[in-house]
Amino acid sequence: MRKIRAQLTYANVISTLCLFLLLTGGSALAAATLGKNSVGSRQLKSKSVTTGKIALNAVNGSRVANGSLSGADINLGALGTVPSATSAASAGTSNTVGGHAASCPSATTLIRGLCFDSIPNAAVNNVTEAADACAAKGGWLPSPLELYSIRSVLNLGTGTGSDHQYADAYYSNTSGGSYRTIVVNGNGAITESEVNVPSSYICAYQLLR
Repeated sequence: MRKIRAQLTYANVISTLCLFLLLTGGSALAAATLGKNSVGSRQLKSKSVTTGKIALNAVNGSRVANGSLSGADINLGALGTVPSATSAASAGTSNTVGGHAASCPSATTLIRGLCFDSIPNAAVNNVTEAADACAAKGGWLPSPLELYSIRSVLNLGTGTGSDHQYADAYYSNTSGGSYRTIVVNGNGAITESEVNVPSSYICAYQLLR
């Protein structure tokens, strides 16, 4: 021990300490000399904070810049249904609105927001019979212009005999007699007719009933 102490000079001690610090990267000295809250963003190298260094649930909304996240950053499949849109998924195919039917009756065709019989009904003796028959089915006789507007979509007949369609028209001359009505055919002819001349008819229906 005397021999060892005799060789412990100031230079030997300093050189040994420097070698130790060099081998350990100065971490021991840094740990001993870094004060509380002394490391800031300037002391951190770029990309030095990795995912594994961040504690679970350490990052919340207050730590994310507004507008910085995009759809690529979010797992959209993990998002639940928005509370105010719980019925949106079925709204596109819904057949009811507030408990009312929102579709055309069977054997009818939707044309510009109204439903019409797809084929004419058999001829009846007068326009009042046609009106009553449509009412019994929940519909009505279309107006002359409604019939005229669908002539290129539905078969309104040739106009020969009873092969035309009654319209919702019932009127008389100024003396209160000679009641008349209107019939429309597939050629687009709008013709005045006696109310008791037989004719086919097409009924119209509301889409929302």
